[in-house]
Amino acid sequence: MAADSRLSHRVFGTPGSERLVVLVGTGIGVALDPLPAETAARDICVLAVTLGDATMEDPGGYGSETPAEQTAGWLVDLVRQTLDAIRSEEGTEQPLRAGIILYGAAVDVGLRAVVELGDTIDRLALVAVAAPDQPLDKDDLGALIAGLTAKTLILNGQRDETAPAAADWYRTRLTSARVEMVPGDAALSLSAVWGRVLSHVAPRTQR
Repeated sequence: MAADSRLSHRVFGTPGSERLVVLVGTGIGVALDPLPAETAARDICVLAVTLGDATMEDPGGYGSETPAEQTAGWLVDLVRQTLDAIRSEEGTEQPLRAGIILYGAAVDVGLRAVVELGDTIDRLALVAVAAPDQPLDKDDLGALIAGLTAKTLILNGQRDETAPAAADWYRTRLTSARVEMVPGDAALSLSAVWGRVLSHVAPRTQR
């Protein structure tokens, strides 16, 4: 697999599998397989990318490419390099598609990358996401994602009183999106919904 020192990432599942699932989030938990039994039950290669706070900054009036924009560009390069490596290993020239999971605070940077990757991404999942805070940020991100057509699943937890409104914000701005609110007393974790998420971003991959 291609390496990119600017992003912390690792691969688990079945390296080289034709179905690539990209997981983008923050925190140490993103670098670990959320539920190994669910992952092993599918013929998928998971590229897990961990973002730090400094890589997601998007200050207004920055004057040049912001850290968030740079990170989105690096993420696009990493996904393309990984797909190229899979094609090379498989000996095929056919274009490959990928599913992408954006977890928590990584949603803004991740959506920027999804827009640039275009139809390379055919499935999208947003997990435990918040809507942008500021009106200008809402306008900018809303305009950016308006043209996305990837089939999208939005999973937010019922515990957070802001979660339903946040999920609805994305649903109304994405062409093909549905919302599922997940019950539970704790903050929504990847492990709690990993099986459901994989069934969406990697359909028909069960072993």
